[in-house]
Amino acid sequence: MWNFIKNREPNIHMKRLFEPFLSYRHFRTRAVDRQNTSSTGLYGFDHLKSPKGFQRFVDEAIERSSELIDYISGMPSSAEIIRAMDEISDTVCSVVDSAELCRQTHPARGFVEEAIKASMKINVYLHFLNTNHTLYNAVKKAEQDGHLLTEEARRTALHLRIDFEKGGIHLPSGKLDRVNQLNMDAHKLCREYGENIINDPGYVDIFPASRIPRQIQHLLKPIYRLTSGVSKESLGSYEDEQEKGFRIITEPRTLFSVLQLTPDEQVRKMAYLKGSSVPHANHEVLDKLINSRHELAQIMGCKSYAEFVMQLNMASSPEVVVSFLQEMSNMVKEKADEEFNTIRNLKRDVCGQRCVDLEPWDEAYYTTMMKSSAYNLDSAVVPSYFSLPQCIEGLKLLVKSLFGASFDSVPMAPGESWHPDVLKMCIHHPEEGDLGFLYLDLFSRKGKYPGCATFAIKGGRKISETEYQLPVMALVFNFSRSHDSSIVRLNHSELETLFHEFGHALHALLSRTDYQHFAGTRVALDFAETPSNLFEYYARDYRVLKKFARHYSTGEVIPEKLVKSLNGARDMFAATELQRQIFYALVDQTLFGEQLSVPRDTNSIVAHLKRQQSNEKHVEGTHMHIRFSHFLTYGAGYYSYLYAKCFAATIWKKLCQEDPLSPTTGTLLRTKLLQYGGAKEPADLLTDLVGDGIVRYHNGGIVPDVTSCLEELKLLDDKNRHIGK
Repeated sequence: MWNFIKNREPNIHMKRLFEPFLSYRHFRTRAVDRQNTSSTGLYGFDHLKSPKGFQRFVDEAIERSSELIDYISGMPSSAEIIRAMDEISDTVCSVVDSAELCRQTHPARGFVEEAIKASMKINVYLHFLNTNHTLYNAVKKAEQDGHLLTEEARRTALHLRIDFEKGGIHLPSGKLDRVNQLNMDAHKLCREYGENIINDPGYVDIFPASRIPRQIQHLLKPIYRLTSGVSKESLGSYEDEQEKGFRIITEPRTLFSVLQLTPDEQVRKMAYLKGSSVPHANHEVLDKLINSRHELAQIMGCKSYAEFVMQLNMASSPEVVVSFLQEMSNMVKEKADEEFNTIRNLKRDVCGQRCVDLEPWDEAYYTTMMKSSAYNLDSAVVPSYFSLPQCIEGLKLLVKSLFGASFDSVPMAPGESWHPDVLKMCIHHPEEGDLGFLYLDLFSRKGKYPGCATFAIKGGRKISETEYQLPVMALVFNFSRSHDSSIVRLNHSELETLFHEFGHALHALLSRTDYQHFAGTRVALDFAETPSNLFEYYARDYRVLKKFARHYSTGEVIPEKLVKSLNGARDMFAATELQRQIFYALVDQTLFGEQLSVPRDTNSIVAHLKRQQSNEKHVEGTHMHIRFSHFLTYGAGYYSYLYAKCFAATIWKKLCQEDPLSPTTGTLLRTKLLQYGGAKEPADLLTDLVGDGIVRYHNGGIVPDVTSCLEELKLLDDKNRHIGK
């Protein structure tokens, strides 16, 4: 079970399944009780009223799981074995996921520290569960005796048995002990890698302040130095005797803004070099992780970690993935080369012939310049139409138009929230009632998870014929408040990210699986990003945008011409961006692929692949792989983003494009895709949704048909057309 729990998106509520056999304490959460105004704990869990409550939260999860293990040991019916196993998973995940969300977002150090302790304790217990032969034998019995009546129950038994075996339960005790140790090592290394990124984002100090464009100054920290050149923090009233500058914290979002909008090449270079070379500690962490994962795979009888993790994926093998990536690389190379030459020529025109080479810190700046010129885009004007409150109205529009439901803010009980900025939203259907709950934690703050992500708190599952455990999720972003405005405004890329993450949330909130094992995004890894990529299209379609995107001060509806310009600019260097994603995916496959007998230098691997797969120059001393966290969370699975991009393009073209907000479209999306979570094979869901022509079968695995994706990006010519099918 460890293998499926550790890979779920960062997830839950206890309820008695078997009325006759036990009496016990319930985990109670009020997250589904909209009328309750009495105090509760974090996320509606009563135990989490104080940091120390995490201790009791863990203890009761272990106590309840032990009761269920005792029940399973009596070998009840196959159906009850599977339901009890699912409740164990649900019970443990309530702690795992709540602790993870708390660790990543809670501003109080006491809560964070107790969440870390809870996580460590429950992970030790997970290893006990995953080596429990009573549970393993019961699952095998349930799978083999043929008495499970539903497809989902049979699929759950199969996946549970495979999950146990991926944890090594069938191995001799010595090897099993080593597998357990390697899993624990990998868990610690992944956490250390992420903490290093947060703790050491890097920074550069820039003087004078005039070197930084005004439109990004709110992202940076003002600093001052004496005219003699001695640096120090602001001294308030002495400011007139000092020179003002800015400190660029080179975390990814700020770094990208600097690279995009800063005319001063030396500033861009300094920021790029620093941001691409930290945190240094992750060199060792990543090497250890690669070695641990490779040893684990070999003990499990696989040639590589990539082979090990793909057993239940659509691709089925690393060979299928690499073949798909190389095929796409060949299809976009010619166009990517043309785009590179265009960007380089612009730099030469702007700077003169002395600027021969296009440097890595140049691409974002000059492509932004070309897009703005070609489409008359003003980066300061675009966000005026995407104030955050209006963007939330856009999410409400999707829920109402597609699914006939409301998406509104609901009050939280005292103690339920972790920060005053957090909102709690509910999807409510007029006939079906509440469908699920979503916390929104939208703004950047010190110590918070630095990216954008969807965290699970509770997975949906069927409790009885009349009761369903509603899913609860959290969306975490880091939107910045401007110093000179109380209204947060997003750029178009941020709007796309908001809709992308909302797609993940909808996948969870609208799924109605019998077992939380398959709830929402708990699907094959190379299918998980498909709904989220699909919902990005809604952030680009004028028919959608005109219904909510209005100027924050005048109320003017976003002009259609501006939307066309945004989309044109977005696709202007599509081949270059696609080539970059292919490069990332190939790095991922190589790092976690078959290992040579001689230890490999990850820096050399990345540099070689960059030269082979990209036009971008590799700069010695830069190391993109030491702060690319997807290599941890999606180890050997980053290709999933490209799968999703292709699947989503086909779904949009065949189902959504004609009338994207049609209730008919929404009904099909919900009843044929979202509601099943992982309870059906992804290829079957996709084909049932849009018919033939969305997947291809290749060397024993499944790959996407790339035709719609490449057509959309204007990258499909007659030479490529027959390859993509």
